[in-house]
Amino acid sequence: MTRLVAVDLDGTLIARDGRGAREAREPFAELQRQGIEVAIATGRMVQSALLVFQDAAVERGYIIALNGAEVWSYPPGDGPIWQRGIEPAAAGRAVEICLSAGAEVQGYVHGELRILRRTARTEAYARRTRVAAHLVGQEQMSEGPQKLLALLDPAATGQLMDRLRQELVGRIECFRSEPDFVEIVPPGVDKGAALRALAERLRLSLTEVAAAGDGENDIEMLQVVGRAFAPRTAAQAVLQLGPTLLPPPPELADALAKELAR
Repeated sequence: MTRLVAVDLDGTLIARDGRGAREAREPFAELQRQGIEVAIATGRMVQSALLVFQDAAVERGYIIALNGAEVWSYPPGDGPIWQRGIEPAAAGRAVEICLSAGAEVQGYVHGELRILRRTARTEAYARRTRVAAHLVGQEQMSEGPQKLLALLDPAATGQLMDRLRQELVGRIECFRSEPDFVEIVPPGVDKGAALRALAERLRLSLTEVAAAGDGENDIEMLQVVGRAFAPRTAAQAVLQLGPTLLPPPPELADALAKELAR
């Protein structure tokens, strides 16, 4: 029996037009009536995920934020129950590599969204996640961030990831979360590792855990759980895992609740 379900946000629960959280109110309430706890698993900051839970009228749950660099209970207590950071020297070099590739860089540093300059892309991201961005210098971007995000042309993401992996082997992990997003996180960090840690804390077997995701950054999470789900619009690498397919957002939450009720 499933006792915990982790749901990715962008492209899974939340559509590009922002719909999805309010539509999840009744499905999430039904899951919790069945004894299934709900977790958000996202690349976003915890502040953004908190707003999604509020929109969905969820009273309790868990948040895997920054692609697994942080895990929080909801409502949040005094701080995260799990947190990892990129060591400053590696973060500084990663920022340099991203800038040399023509990327715009965002840093997620102890609760702040930091940017080097304001552009249409960074402003669109801040609006989408509903988190204010702080303009900083390059040194402040590398002060032990939990995550860095490079925004660049989709055709250039593969080359950037190759260079990051070659120059910073063992010091960072990187992957795509969207066609034009390269996520840079501490070594050993991903949604799957964070979900495993959360399951252990809750004394659950991973066979009692389900997950839904659509992007390459969801693969590790979908691989470790007992039941894996994805929207039909998921990335090809996700579809190749053979998850149970669901309608895309904003209908996904309702379909997911019905599947888990079977």
